[in-house]
Amino acid sequence: MKIIKKFPFFSTIILLGIIFTLIGLLGRNGVYREYREKSGNVPLLASVFQGLSEGRFPWSSVKKDEVTADQNDSGDDTKKKDTEKKDPDKDNPDKKGQPAATESVTTQPAEDTETAESGQADADKTYEFTTVDQSYFDDALFIGDSRTVGLHDYSGWDNATYYASIGLTVYDLFTKPIVEENGTTITIEQALTEHKFGKIYLMIGINEMGTGTIDSFMETYQNAVTRLQELQPDAILFVEGIMYVKKEKSDTDPIFNNPNIQARNDRIAALADNKKIFYIDVNEVVTDETGNLNPEYTYDEVHLLGRYYSVWTDFLLAHGIVR
Repeated sequence: MKIIKKFPFFSTIILLGIIFTLIGLLGRNGVYREYREKSGNVPLLASVFQGLSEGRFPWSSVKKDEVTADQNDSGDDTKKKDTEKKDPDKDNPDKKGQPAATESVTTQPAEDTETAESGQADADKTYEFTTVDQSYFDDALFIGDSRTVGLHDYSGWDNATYYASIGLTVYDLFTKPIVEENGTTITIEQALTEHKFGKIYLMIGINEMGTGTIDSFMETYQNAVTRLQELQPDAILFVEGIMYVKKEKSDTDPIFNNPNIQARNDRIAALADNKKIFYIDVNEVVTDETGNLNPEYTYDEVHLLGRYYSVWTDFLLAHGIVR
């Protein structure tokens, strides 16, 4: 007390310094925080005087933006993580109909899609027989044995092509030279590599009745069908049922009889898919009420008389395929 009385001015200064230091201490995280941060670690008293010089008093309110900044500084990482978790567009880039940046989106043109669908529909489409005229056979090829030779000789269809030979079998179908071409004789395989056909008719099998089994015959027959498709991929292929024989022959011949023929025809018919391969059976029109070759139509129990090949051609006209 004596010192205060003796040195009142200095005592007052010291007392005020203590007071303002306490004020600075109390306001270090409030009113005078920004002055302390701006000037580094300055004495609390200095931060108070800087605030007072700018009209910042101990009772002044803290600026709202300072409080916000303080909150942001203290919780920035947490808020950032929360924002990343709650950002629906980031977690679900397709939510607004936009593809994710790391995804590759391929869109097939509508025209290509329609073409592909149309092509698939054509591949799956099946066809039914329809009536045609003789011009339908302008691009037709008939392959076969002596019965097809008769079709060539007596049908009057000169607009069609015939690769036929007496005694031809499925076993030598592609190796036997039977096709007359520019003064030479070539095989059916060679001829099919040089000419294009829209329809191919195959009737063969009567000469093979005494050779091998039905299974061995059908294995070779099916291979022949496959080869024809390879050589003529755009052609409609008609596999024809083997024509029956007369009843008297069927009843007495252990090999060349109609039950054996029918067994082969059933297997041949199974090859048809009604898309590119079609089964036709002329026996529907050349047999009598007993189910055997009509005796009026044949001269040797096996082949048709010349005047009855029109029955066969009428049958073919009623069984065209138009794609």
